[in-house]
Amino acid sequence: MNYFYSFFFLFLSILILIKPFVNGVIEKWVLESNHLKKVGLANLILGVACIYFGTQGEFWFERLWMVITFSLGILLVIRSLLILLFPTAIKKFVTFIINNYYKISIPLSLVMLYLSFFVVITDYIGPQKDISSCQSDQYVDLICGFKNPEDIVITPDEEYMFISEMGGVGPYVDIKPGYFALLNIENKSRIVPRISIEENIWGDPKCERGIKDEYGPHGIDLVQRNDGRFQLGVISHYPKESVEMFELKKIDGSWELFWRGCIDVPKNLYFNDISMKNNGNFYATHMYKRGITMNEWLINSILKKDSGYLVEWDKFGFNVISGSEGSGPNGIALDEKNNLIYISYNQSDKLTVFDLSTNSKISSSFVESPDNPYIKGDSVWMTSLDMQPNDAGDCAERVACSLPFSIYEFDKRTLDTLDKYTFSKTVFGLPTVAVPFNDKIYLGSFHSDRIGVIKKN
Repeated sequence: MNYFYSFFFLFLSILILIKPFVNGVIEKWVLESNHLKKVGLANLILGVACIYFGTQGEFWFERLWMVITFSLGILLVIRSLLILLFPTAIKKFVTFIINNYYKISIPLSLVMLYLSFFVVITDYIGPQKDISSCQSDQYVDLICGFKNPEDIVITPDEEYMFISEMGGVGPYVDIKPGYFALLNIENKSRIVPRISIEENIWGDPKCERGIKDEYGPHGIDLVQRNDGRFQLGVISHYPKESVEMFELKKIDGSWELFWRGCIDVPKNLYFNDISMKNNGNFYATHMYKRGITMNEWLINSILKKDSGYLVEWDKFGFNVISGSEGSGPNGIALDEKNNLIYISYNQSDKLTVFDLSTNSKISSSFVESPDNPYIKGDSVWMTSLDMQPNDAGDCAERVACSLPFSIYEFDKRTLDTLDKYTFSKTVFGLPTVAVPFNDKIYLGSFHSDRIGVIKKN
C-alpha cells in the first residue's frame, strides 16, 4: 500500500498542475448544481470506506499507510458534509481557487511530491521501545547471549539448533567475522561447536582455507547425503566470499564440525542463502552485485528492479537458473522430492514457488521483506518485516529493535495463508527465520543478541 500511495501522490502532484483539465472537471462536477450533490455523496461513501479499512489491524495507528487511509477518510467525510450542507459557499471557494490557481496548485503539488517520496521510504510511526535488557514479555520468550542469529537448522537428534551468527553483509554494515553456535533446546544454553579442518572432498579442489581463518556465516542448510553423512552448507562473507562445506558429526554426545571443502564465489556473484541437495550439489541466491552502495540498494528497493537470480553449483561450476530473476533474491528452501524451490524476493515483497523442472515461477504470495523460508511438513514458514527500509535507520545503535514484524504459515502447495502472528513493540525484532518445533516457533534475527520463542496458536 505504501507504493500505491507513492504513485497516487506522484500522480496528483502532476495532475493538479494541468490547469485546463482541472478547470474542466471543476466546471462540470462542482459548478453545475445537478452534479454537486453526487460529488458530496461519493465523497461520503469513499470517506467511510477509507476510515473502515484504515483502522483494520491491531496496530493500525503505527503504520503510515493506514494512518494516511484513515486521515483521507476523515477529510473526505468532512468535505462531503461541507458540499452537502453549504453548496453555495463551496462554489464561491472553488471560484477563488480558479482565480488564484497556480498560487495554490504549485505549493500543493510540492506537498504531494514530498508525500510520494516519504511514504515509500518509511512506514513505521515510532517511537521504538527500548529492549536492550534481556527480559521476556507476554508475547515472546527470549534466549539471549547470541550475536545476530541469522539462520537456524535443527540437528538430526532434534536436541539442538545449529545457528549461524552473521558478522555482516553489504551494503548494510562492514564485513567482519561471525560465529557458529548451538542452542541446547532443553536447557537453552549456547554452545560453541568444535571445528576441525579435514581434506577438501566436498568442495572445489582449487578452494583453500587456512586452519586459523575465521568465518562470516550467513545462510546455512543441513541435509543427509546419499551416503548417510550430514552435510552443512554455509554462505560465508569472511575473510573472502565462499561457500563452506562441513560434516556435522556427534562425537561423545557433542555435535562437532569437520570442514570438508569450500567453493570460491565468482566476483560477479554475491550470495545470501543456500539449499543443499542430497548429492552434495547446492542452490544459492545471488542477491545483487557485489559492492553495491546503500543508495543503489535503496533505489532498487523502491523501483523493485531485477537484481539477482538463483544459481546451481555442481563439480563443474555455477550455472544460472533461467527464469529465476527478481528483486533481491534472499532466502531459499528446496523441496527436492518435488523438484520445487521456494524463493524469497526480499525487495519485491514476495515468496515464490519455482519449478526446477520447467524453470518457471508457478505461484507467489505477497510478504513484506521476506527472508528465509522454512519447510515443515506441508507448510512453509516465513518472517515478514512490516516496515520500509528507512525505518531501521536507528537500529544500528541498538542491541535489538522493536520494529513491527509478522510470522506466516503458508500452505506448501498453494501458498494460501494458514496462520499469521503479528507483533509490534515487543522484545524482539528484525526476524530472519521462523523454525517451528513442537508447540513453539523459534525466531532468528540479523540484528539482535537474542533468539525469540513464541507459542503456536
